[in-house]
Amino acid sequence: MPESSKRKEEKKKVVSSSPKGAKKYNEERAAEAENPSLLDILDDKPKVKHSPRWYAPLFVTLMVIGLVWVVVAYISGGAYPIPHVSNGNYNLFAGLGVMVVGFLMTAWWK
Repeated sequence: MPESSKRKEEKKKVVSSSPKGAKKYNEERAAEAENPSLLDILDDKPKVKHSPRWYAPLFVTLMVIGLVWVVVAYISGGAYPIPHVSNGNYNLFAGLGVMVVGFLMTAWWK
């Protein structure tokens, strides 16, 4: 992490060996801890947990499979991809369900 110019200057400071100089230095550090600068606040960024590498290809694949499922169901009049269902719309619902699962996965992708 890059150091701020303020921190670099502090490293350059030479603290005298006298107790008076050390006391002044300690007081400055305590005041700085009570009132952190904007740079110190921005340096403390929370770490973002990223998704596994397989996550994005999985949700894209699910959305494409759902799209192909719906297209096949429309072209075949509801007879395929699952033949002999009581109502042809179940194939559409299944394809849309697969697409919705893929779409919902995008909400948790980081």
